[in-house]
Amino acid sequence: MGYSQRLYWIFKHLLGSLLLSSTLLAAQPLVLVSSEGPPHTINDETHSGIDLDVTKAVLKRMGYEVKLLFVPLGRAEVMVKTAEADLMAPIFQTKDTKNFYISDPIVTYKPMVFSLKKAQLSPTSISDLSNYAVITFQGAPGYFGEEFQAMSKKADYIESAQMSVIPNLLSKGRFDFAVLDKYIFYYFYRLNNKERSVERFKEHSFIPPVNASVAFKNAALRDAFNNELIRFKEEKHYERIVNHYLGHIPF
Repeated sequence: MGYSQRLYWIFKHLLGSLLLSSTLLAAQPLVLVSSEGPPHTINDETHSGIDLDVTKAVLKRMGYEVKLLFVPLGRAEVMVKTAEADLMAPIFQTKDTKNFYISDPIVTYKPMVFSLKKAQLSPTSISDLSNYAVITFQGAPGYFGEEFQAMSKKADYIESAQMSVIPNLLSKGRFDFAVLDKYIFYYFYRLNNKERSVERFKEHSFIPPVNASVAFKNAALRDAFNNELIRFKEEKHYERIVNHYLGHIPF
């Protein structure tokens, strides 16, 4: 075999090895880390929640498979920044930092005040809840600011460690108001029956919504994700995912 032929076979062998390596690399799933918080993130074998289903569906359209790990959210952020993981969801910040690139919003969390329609209550601010019985989730004042903290000291106010019980307690008239994310409220109220009527409830929408995003270790992947996310939402896939977990609710 001449010198030129040997070079050809060496080059061919190296090229084949590189192609095989790139194929194996592409086959490696992206590591997505999150923390449990139904219905947005659910740690079981068959459902992964609204936020994670949206994230995985968009990535699948881009040709990526995902390996999902559940850890505390603080740990998830560290794992992305140190390249132990490729991405995390949800994240509630809008600015990029080193090795931590924030996507466009995947889900909008909707903190909501709920009452029973038959009670005919019409608050227009958090302060208006002060003279009533209010139930919410544990640690709520830390999320909703000074006005909420002031209200919690005046109202007949309870924080529940179990968000799952809040919708039914309001439904039974044990409280005048419940303060909870809209998706969480309807998820637990309809946990065993997605057709269960929600007509008895009245929504009071004066708490600002909060956007949830995905954080990536790679800016280029984040940019590609944002582009595909636009098409994903335009095709109404987002609404179908929400309906899967909550049944039909007004957006």
